[in-house]
Amino acid sequence: MITIGIDGGGTKTRCVAVNEEGDVLATVTVGSTNINAVDHATVRERLAEAVVTVLSQASAEPGEVAAIGLGMSGVGRPEDARRVRQWASEMLPRAYAYVDHDAAAALASGTGGDLYGVVVISGTGMIVFGVDDQGRRRRAGGWGPILGDPGGGFSIGAAILQSITAATDGCGPATALTARVLAHLKLREVNDLIAWTYNQSGWAHVAALAHLAEECAAERDEVAYHILAWAADNLALRAETVIRGLGLERERFPLVLAGGNLTHGDLLRHLLTLRLEEVAPQAEVVTPHLDAAVGAALLALKQAWKEKRE
Repeated sequence: MITIGIDGGGTKTRCVAVNEEGDVLATVTVGSTNINAVDHATVRERLAEAVVTVLSQASAEPGEVAAIGLGMSGVGRPEDARRVRQWASEMLPRAYAYVDHDAAAALASGTGGDLYGVVVISGTGMIVFGVDDQGRRRRAGGWGPILGDPGGGFSIGAAILQSITAATDGCGPATALTARVLAHLKLREVNDLIAWTYNQSGWAHVAALAHLAEECAAERDEVAYHILAWAADNLALRAETVIRGLGLERERFPLVLAGGNLTHGDLLRHLLTLRLEEVAPQAEVVTPHLDAAVGAALLALKQAWKEKRE
């Protein structure tokens, strides 16, 4: 039998097919399936495309799918989760369908499928999500770039751009970020950033600059360092809110650091870890050892087993 896992993010959606031994048989990537950012018809089409393609690559039939787990951004409301579950049931009527927030899938990717602990995610955006041993949930962040995702990639990229314009105006310190960003984007001068910034839709192009802060901070650029320290402080503040809200500050629990800015950003991860050790000294800080789509598949399997036993 096959289990399908989907990690539906704001930028892209990954879909995997996993066999009974936990081996990944096929992986497919399609566009964003955030139902708050993409129209519902497109989301459904992309999910169907992902499922059909991954089954084809795995040489499997729809009837072989025992369960499908969908970790989807934008399904915080019950009616949205029901809508996605209905779509999954229409695509795979014989499969058990489990729908949860994409942060739940990210947490499971660091715990081997267990929905217990806290995950801090810094990708294009950010969110902190936690579940205690009684199943109580708490989250902080995840409001989007305008309402507030401090510590996410967009906020770091925006801080980089703002530090460059401040330095150009003479009201902020000079920074190596100016030359680094212009070279990275193949632009001639700072004024060219205006067209680059505003002539593109979405947030991903700004978030994609975040890694340049890591590069310049490693070369002792103080502006870049302070941007990452600010990001770490904001991530830590929201993590502390979730940890204390669940009463986990003195407990031993998995504390998963996920998202590209934390899995690939050594300084941001280090600064955040130092702060988190003060808040929850017994927590075990871990990096996800599974793809979040695999985490979604494991969640679906475990939930299906649980319901069968009950």
